[in-house]
Amino acid sequence: MRRRLFERRLERTPLRPAGALATLGDPTYGGWKVPEAMIGRGWVCYCVGAGGDVSFDMDLIRRYGATVRAVDPVERYVEQAIGESGGDERFTIERAALATSDGPLRMQVTHDLGSESVSPAGLYDSSSFVELPGRTLGSLMSQFGDERIDLLKIDIEGGEYDLIPTLDLQAIGVKVFATQLHHTGSIADARRLISWLGERGYEPVASHPVVKLTFASRDLLPG
Repeated sequence: MRRRLFERRLERTPLRPAGALATLGDPTYGGWKVPEAMIGRGWVCYCVGAGGDVSFDMDLIRRYGATVRAVDPVERYVEQAIGESGGDERFTIERAALATSDGPLRMQVTHDLGSESVSPAGLYDSSSFVELPGRTLGSLMSQFGDERIDLLKIDIEGGEYDLIPTLDLQAIGVKVFATQLHHTGSIADARRLISWLGERGYEPVASHPVVKLTFASRDLLPG
C-alpha cells in the first residue's frame, strides 16, 4: 500500500520538455528513458546498481560509443554483467556499493528468493544482512582514471536519499543524471531530493516508470 501511494503521488512530478526521448535497455525491467539528442558520442557513463540487467549499459555503448563503468556489490550480478558485455573493452564493472566513504558497508539482503539484491536502507522485509565493500564515487573515478562523468545513473535500493546530496554533480561534469526513488523515503523526501537537484541545475525530463526519473542539466535544455 505504501509503495502504491508513493508511486501515485510521484506521478505528479512535472517534466521539462527535452526533445525526443529514447528508452535504452530492456523496457520491461532494466530500461531508462533519456533525452536522445543530448547524449554525445564517446561519453563516460557510470551506471551504479547493475542488478541483473545491464541492457541499458550496453545500449549506451552500442548507440553512442560510450565508455561504461558499471558498479554493483553482488558477486553474481557482476559475473553476469561480464558475460552479457561479451568482452567489450568499453565496459567495465566494479564489485562495490556506492557509499559516502570507502570501507565495509552493512547491507540488507532481499526477502525475494529469486533475487540477490541488497539495500543499505531497509528496503526489504528481511532480517538477513551482509557486509560488502563500499566505495565513494571519487574513489571509483580515481581508480578508473576518469576526470569527468557525463551520464550518471544511480539505483541503490533506497540509499539515494542519503547519498545523492553528498555528490557535487556539476563539479564532475554530469549532464544527464538518472535515479530510482524508492519508498524507503516518504513522498516528501522524494520531492526534497528533486528540489535539491533543481537547485543545482538539474531538471526532471523523463520517467520510466514513475519512480525511475531522468534529469538533464538545465544549461542543455531548450528554451
